[in-house]
Amino acid sequence: MRQYKKRIPALLLVLILGIGLLFTGCSIGDRQVYFASKSGGHTVFKIGRMACSREEAKVYLANYKNLYGKIYDTDLWSEDYDTKTMEESIKDAVISHLTKVYSLDMYAQTKEIELSEEEKDKVTQAAETYYKSLNRTERKYTGASKKDITKMYEHYALAEKVYKQLMSGVDENVSEDEARIMEANVIYVTDETLAKDIATQLKNGASFDRLASSYSQADSIHVTFGRNTYETAVEDVVFQLDDGDISDMIQGKDGYYFFECVSKYNEELSEQNKVAIVSQRQEQAMEDVISAIETDYYSDFNRKLWDKITIDKNDKITTDSFFTTLDDKITF
Repeated sequence: MRQYKKRIPALLLVLILGIGLLFTGCSIGDRQVYFASKSGGHTVFKIGRMACSREEAKVYLANYKNLYGKIYDTDLWSEDYDTKTMEESIKDAVISHLTKVYSLDMYAQTKEIELSEEEKDKVTQAAETYYKSLNRTERKYTGASKKDITKMYEHYALAEKVYKQLMSGVDENVSEDEARIMEANVIYVTDETLAKDIATQLKNGASFDRLASSYSQADSIHVTFGRNTYETAVEDVVFQLDDGDISDMIQGKDGYYFFECVSKYNEELSEQNKVAIVSQRQEQAMEDVISAIETDYYSDFNRKLWDKITIDKNDKITTDSFFTTLDDKITF
């Protein structure tokens, strides 16, 4: 992806990176989430009574084409690249994004969350600004009127409002122990007799590094890891080690372990892990909402229409500010 100078809203990033597609034929866990269509001719998909129009999808496609169609100064839409695969990837990302927006909007309905009058006014202002930014070629491709753009922004703004509320409810407190990342050297073998011989050699002062190099069946001798990386029997011992300690032989389900603690708390990696843990909690909050909507409301994808919609590679279609225009006008 190219280095995009404008700030990309947090909701856009999480929807792009996402939790899983609802409508592209992928499975989430054991649930198959591909639906035969009964949608109307201009409707890409429905969730409950909410319908995503062809025009809305094409506005997203036009923006995605320009946001993610270049890496630095390299145009990925040129004949030098596989544009068919590129187009399929962009379309997958767009449909994933849109279905999540509509899922959050449906959640808003169930919780009676609405845009305030002030927020609606800002949505209208954003629609006016964005619509004016579109040239004739872009308007023709998307088929979107100013009224359509306003409706699209209402969908996105409401989803962003719900997202911010969901995220505000996520516990961001992560204890040092939960986030702790250790550094250690490890010896892993599956043979009990060999493990006992290694234990004897370590007690007699043999070099851990030499024994690890000679006998360990682990993929790597030097490892960094956090909680829930190893089975409980291993973890209960390892997380009690201090710097420089070497564990006794630890019996696991499938073999035997020895650990030499290099650092019981890698501060830099542990801080990074705190961020990752909060991110996982946020993703889970989103997944819970989407899974509930999928379960409770009929979902319908118009595959025939979607397959007919293409990305216009005309170099006059340069719009890429749909998301940032709204983000500049409204903050939740």
